[in-house]
Amino acid sequence: MGGARAPTSDPQHHPTPDPINRLTRKLAFLPACLACGLAAFALWQTLGTPVALPEVPGGRLHCLSYTPFEPGARGTTTPGWVSDERIEADLQQLAALTSCLRLYTPLGNSPRVVAAAGRHGIGIWLGAWIGSDEAQNEREIAGALTLARRHPDTVRLVVVGNEVLLRRELPAARLAALIGEVREASPVPVAYADVAHFIANSPEVGRAADVLLVHLLPYWDDPAPPQVADAARLVLQGFDEFRARFPGQWVAVGETGWPSAGRPRGPGQPGLVEQARFVREFAALAAARGIEYNLIEAIDQPWKMPAEGTVGGYWGILDEWREPKFALAGPVSAWPHWPAWAAATTALAVAMLSAALVGSGPGAAAWLGWTPLAFAGALALVFQWHQLALMRPTLPGWLPGIGAMILTAWAALLLLARLRGGAARVPGTLAGLGRALTHPATVWRSAALRDAAFVALTLLPVAWFGVVLAFAPRHRDLPVAFFVLPALALLFAVRDDGSVDRREEAVLAFVAGAGALAQVEPANPASLAWLAIGVLVVAAWRRALHAELLRIRRLFTDARQAQQHGHDG
Repeated sequence: MGGARAPTSDPQHHPTPDPINRLTRKLAFLPACLACGLAAFALWQTLGTPVALPEVPGGRLHCLSYTPFEPGARGTTTPGWVSDERIEADLQQLAALTSCLRLYTPLGNSPRVVAAAGRHGIGIWLGAWIGSDEAQNEREIAGALTLARRHPDTVRLVVVGNEVLLRRELPAARLAALIGEVREASPVPVAYADVAHFIANSPEVGRAADVLLVHLLPYWDDPAPPQVADAARLVLQGFDEFRARFPGQWVAVGETGWPSAGRPRGPGQPGLVEQARFVREFAALAAARGIEYNLIEAIDQPWKMPAEGTVGGYWGILDEWREPKFALAGPVSAWPHWPAWAAATTALAVAMLSAALVGSGPGAAAWLGWTPLAFAGALALVFQWHQLALMRPTLPGWLPGIGAMILTAWAALLLLARLRGGAARVPGTLAGLGRALTHPATVWRSAALRDAAFVALTLLPVAWFGVVLAFAPRHRDLPVAFFVLPALALLFAVRDDGSVDRREEAVLAFVAGAGALAQVEPANPASLAWLAIGVLVVAAWRRALHAELLRIRRLFTDARQAQQHGHDG
């Protein structure tokens, strides 16, 4: 009867899901969570282990720079007006740390600070801010002389000018004359403050003052700062060399210090332990030699960050909220709240591991890959949050940071799909994505365009940072934690198969790689990590780069041939 045979249900051809196998594959979630928890505990305990450091003699520092401000202000670039209660509370707290404060202007809040300092037995190095505006200079000098005469027991020095020569705002001869005029009228000694070689190169300024306050900030040494282990010794060596240029003159350290957060510069690593180490070692060495000094600063100044980057806000002995960042005696931990960071890392790692439970669960090999990757992603998110907290952004400033954290989670999911045996995804082109943005719903519905959006959100900022870090790196943080997982995803989870023109991707990858190479500081681990991100980006788009180089070569070849034909004609 030649009719077609009805299909049968053959389990060999249509396998049914094996519940036991699925359960077994998912049970690996538990040891993976345990492994991440133990790794987080071990890592953060190591990072948070207190370090023994020298103690500050007598638990007191010689002098501290002080600018009053109200904590919690965001988006400002000046300290602004502060209340009497804030000044009184600050000076009461600072009186336990020092008997001297350095102010940089006699105007604004300073008269109230000087009056409060007298009540707390604190002496003042009182600055008159000198610049190119002669009328403003007169107001500053008049204000400083008035306060010095009104509070002769509190104002110990009048500092006429701070780094005027460095900023090139007045000729040396004019500055020296101004210092001389104030010296004749001042009831207290008159000082000038600047970086060592600017004073040394203008000896008339040095001779005009009673006191020279030399600024020695090893973190800002060029071309690269020393390691913090050598910094205190080198500051005193620089001080001795400077004092030898002005024998018999009263010389003190006008500014020195070390930041607790911000961009590493060469071997110079900011950090809480590093700052404590410098302050303690320098204070002990200076006290042993009877050297007067002023540290910057008494309190972290977050309003400096818009101009100076993260590092500008973290030179204080106290934080913005007036909490001590470290004690002046006893061991110091770089991460004093490390148990909370370990818990956050574990929770995020478990959340990432949970993503693998969707569906049948990965096999053993995939779990072995996904477990360290989930831990790395959790760690990246924790450090991203920490960096955002340090930057103290306003609400608009939080949005890019939160977007970068979402990008990291997106990258982790792409890598998980790859580990589960999926093929590397071929994204749409950036050119196609640009055309599709006129209809955003199209992007959401197309997997290729969604992947192209991931590529764009990774390549564009990495290329932008590459340019910035290559040409203006001084105050820029290195955002390694924000882009390490997205860069890995570009290389392993999405790919360029060479089948279409990806000119835009090639240009961005080239800029990212060239910028990463240009910013390299061999002794700076963060700089080398950013170079690695640039290498990952270039490796991910090597086919597009190669195609673009061939296209440019053909253009030059065609141009030469056209030129040759023109000559032959």
